[in-house]
Amino acid sequence: MDLNAIKEAIETKVYHIPSDAKVPLHDHATQDEVFYCIKGSGFGVLEDGEVELNVGDVFIAPAGTMHSLRSDGDLYVTAFLIPVNRIICNCKQVSYGDIRKAMVEGARTIEEIQEITGAGTGCGNCIKDIKKILALACGCNKVSVEAVVNAVKDGADTVEKVGEATGAGTNCGKCKVLIQNIIDTKK
Repeated sequence: MDLNAIKEAIETKVYHIPSDAKVPLHDHATQDEVFYCIKGSGFGVLEDGEVELNVGDVFIAPAGTMHSLRSDGDLYVTAFLIPVNRIICNCKQVSYGDIRKAMVEGARTIEEIQEITGAGTGCGNCIKDIKKILALACGCNKVSVEAVVNAVKDGADTVEKVGEATGAGTNCGKCKVLIQNIIDTKK
């Protein structure tokens, strides 16, 4: 484990969530998000409930967990995005990163992921998660692989042009290699 690389990859942001803000439910596939309340109060929102936040409280959204923030007044939080490589297939110890790497190498189906990584060949409980990963080209902007493929078919022949057409690859940029592979293979 390269601790310096992890340290350099941690992102820190400060957010102000006023009462009229509508923060959509979202997730970070490869990052845990930790919120620390620095002023005001509000709620950390998960699909199945809420966690009250007051000054000094912490709310953690593990990688892959849909979450949001809301406030009835003003909420100020410091957010830390911490990189993780969560395990998708426990039977074969295949991580999210392993599946994305297989996609960069051209895998677009469950069968191709199984062949390259072994994921989904044990108990099969991870197939649903693998399908979700396969469907998404850009996690930051929730752009599907299908949307990227369609942009390429419509003439977007560079990563930048795909970004202009779909928004994919315009935030963190981690999906740019996958987008380039889609351009190169047109699938």
